[in-house]
Amino acid sequence: MNAEIFSENENDSAQNQYLLFYLNKEIYAIKALSTSEIVEYSHITKVPKMHSYVKGVTNIRGNIVPVLDLLDRFGLGVSTIGPKSSIVVINYQSEDYTNQLGVIIDEVYEVDDIQSTDIQSAPEFGSQIDRRFIASMGKYRGEYIAILNTQTILDTKDLATLSE
Repeated sequence: MNAEIFSENENDSAQNQYLLFYLNKEIYAIKALSTSEIVEYSHITKVPKMHSYVKGVTNIRGNIVPVLDLLDRFGLGVSTIGPKSSIVVINYQSEDYTNQLGVIIDEVYEVDDIQSTDIQSAPEFGSQIDRRFIASMGKYRGEYIAILNTQTILDTKDLATLSE
């Protein structure tokens, strides 16, 4: 009986965990449960005729993973790769399957809890990035940060269209 209570509390805690990271000197968050791993930035093989934000593919533990430049996806320029740049591998759930896609970030900040009581709807104005990419706003250490909508950012139908 105690094990069940412990498992429920552990699951509740995991639901509140977010990966916080820097992108263009701003802190953003994504649900930690949607990520599978964070790896050091490594060689990316370009794929022709893809959108500019689809940087190509990389090999992560024997799996070919498409990699997106998150800054470019937001229309804010192109990421500058530095010594702390990483690729966050995110599990993307479509109607029929789960896929993994990587996003380039500037630096991992930390993994921490944001309580559901500290999460609010994103305002319709005031953000540098397209509102559809923001799931909500979370209050973290007295500041509001954008919690990203990974399903929209990684929408494979949008990514699969060829660039002109």
